[in-house]
Amino acid sequence: MVDMDIITGFLGAGKTSLINKLLAEAYIGEKPVLIENEFGEVSIDDSLIEDKEVQVHTLSSGCICCTLKGDFVQGITKIMEQYAPLRIIIEPTGLADPSDVLSACEEAGKLVPVQVNAFITVVNAKNFMRILNLGIELFIKQISKANFLVLNRTTLLNPDEVTEIIGEIRRLNPNCIIVDHDKQHMDAMSILTLAEDATKVCPICLNRNCENNHHHNHLHDLHHDHAHEIEGLENISSLSFFPKRSFEAKEMTGLFKIFSEGCSGQILRAKGFLKKPEGGYTHLEYVYGEGELLDTAYTGLPKIIVIGVGLDKTSLTRLLEDI
Repeated sequence: MVDMDIITGFLGAGKTSLINKLLAEAYIGEKPVLIENEFGEVSIDDSLIEDKEVQVHTLSSGCICCTLKGDFVQGITKIMEQYAPLRIIIEPTGLADPSDVLSACEEAGKLVPVQVNAFITVVNAKNFMRILNLGIELFIKQISKANFLVLNRTTLLNPDEVTEIIGEIRRLNPNCIIVDHDKQHMDAMSILTLAEDATKVCPICLNRNCENNHHHNHLHDLHHDHAHEIEGLENISSLSFFPKRSFEAKEMTGLFKIFSEGCSGQILRAKGFLKKPEGGYTHLEYVYGEGELLDTAYTGLPKIIVIGVGLDKTSLTRLLEDI
């Protein structure tokens, strides 16, 4: 039986960072296969995987939980036949319903010998309250159905703020295990072991049965614009751009201000790789009003994806692609 570890969490939670940690510290020698499910037609996260020996398969233009469920099940079958992996890691889009992701995994388990081994929900403490106050039903569902939750970026907050966040999580989900990754400095093997134990206690159900107790390979055709309806945040969509021009650092930080002002729609997430005038790329990350520019060794084509509600394609095109 091949174990499947699911790393879930809302947009910008830090799922890929945790996966890199697991690959470096917990999966040594296993060479697992990673399935990345990104919302939209352009894949960004696969370029951020640091272990280049890992086989990364990308499901684009939809979510495992709905439009890509059949593709996901077929993909698992092909992966088992082609690679005979010891482990499969699954990173669903941040807009996936956790119960539906598990349902897709269960469907795959009917065809090939795979089972969910660990289900880890990642939460970015820095933007937790901001997202919670948006009242996004899907985010609340992800928290309330988690059985093992990893908090990150807590060092950017004061102790009272962290206490408030943990209190809100406990209000939504009294029984989940919470690990403050930044504060506790836990190694990846410890995190994985705790997640496995939590999954065994509440077996692969995300509280469905115990809620009263409280190389890259594309598996889906690409499309340009993608829209998705989720409870509490209808008509969320994505737009992708491939800017040929270069961007000064000051101009890139200016993008964050424009994104947060809402002139081009309610932008929840933006990420990608933009050219620098001096050569090379900058890795751009924007989440809920805050942005970050990171160094990167990326060498592919420039690309950026923007996710949000009521996106203005014309203004974003002018902003990101105008020469």
